[in-house]
Amino acid sequence: MNLAAFGETFRNARLAANLTQQAVAAKSGVSRHRISLFETGTLPEIGAVRMLNLFDAVGLQLIAQPSGQKRARAAALHEAGERAQPQPRKRVRMKAPERVETPLEA
Repeated sequence: MNLAAFGETFRNARLAANLTQQAVAAKSGVSRHRISLFETGTLPEIGAVRMLNLFDAVGLQLIAQPSGQKRARAAALHEAGERAQPQPRKRVRMKAPERVETPLEA
């Protein structure tokens, strides 16, 4: 993953969190101009601390693992303490109660 891909992931998370670049700049201490360059992939270098501050401001987390190790996304999310997507709710149709004849209907 290169810096441009991190920037794209960051932008998607920022928009999903409904935050402006200015709001993220205030939370992270990184200028709005640098955030714009990061999101568009035109920032040549950002530094680990700044990137971690940006990711934290929008609720992202970096996970480091040994090179060449392949893990499923679900395992990485589980280790990070995040929840998987909730299962869709199922519609259940209840059986109608049995009809009992009353003396008036007979």
